[in-house]
Amino acid sequence: MPPISGRSPTHGIGAGVPGPDARDLAHLDTVAAWLALADPPADRIDLMLLFGGSLPPTWEVAAAAVRAGEVDTLMLVGGRGHTTDALLAAMGLDPVDAARTTEAEMMAGWLRDVHGIEDVLLEVESTNCGNNVSLAEQVARRHGLRPRTVALVQDPTMQRRMDARFRHCWSLGPATAVNRPGPDSRDAWPWHRWVALVLGEVPRLRDDAHGYGPRGRGFIAHVDVPEEVETAYAALVAAHPEWSRPIR
Repeated sequence: MPPISGRSPTHGIGAGVPGPDARDLAHLDTVAAWLALADPPADRIDLMLLFGGSLPPTWEVAAAAVRAGEVDTLMLVGGRGHTTDALLAAMGLDPVDAARTTEAEMMAGWLRDVHGIEDVLLEVESTNCGNNVSLAEQVARRHGLRPRTVALVQDPTMQRRMDARFRHCWSLGPATAVNRPGPDSRDAWPWHRWVALVLGEVPRLRDDAHGYGPRGRGFIAHVDVPEEVETAYAALVAAHPEWSRPIR
């Protein structure tokens, strides 16, 4: 994973809050690299799902695949949720003027204006990673789609969870998921938000009473968290407990 470029590692952390040292950055790289699950390229993608909660560098992944003729159908997935205000800010949109704009509509406007891509399906009701997938499947059913290959395009910090959610609930098939995360997003998000995104995923992905797996909330399929990821996570939380606080 590339080192931080284009901004200070302490960008956005806040006055008086300890910043990362080289060991912290190495631990963050360990966790972030594991979260950014990527599969080998498929010859053909029947359905590509581009999820909200991501930013334009991730949207470029979907745009490039469509322009290369690799994708039969592109669906943009996302209503309004806890990332919507951050996306509005990133797009330079006024939250008052865009009070009813969904994340799927934001992505659709960007794809149209930047790449001339207009032939897309929209899912505009979902509010989180859980119903992103289940409501996208409902849209696919309504349009008579039975994809055998489904590409999942998400911010790399959330890619592994999106794959686990797909494996848990997608029933329109059989269908094979192809994970295509966006590029490393530490320079796209404010630093404090990126760190919170990375650290927030480890407890969610654990298959225990507090996680999202079958032995917890039952939102996702089982995920094995490697020992090196758990070690890196524990070291980061011990050194910087404030980093693991949720971003609202």
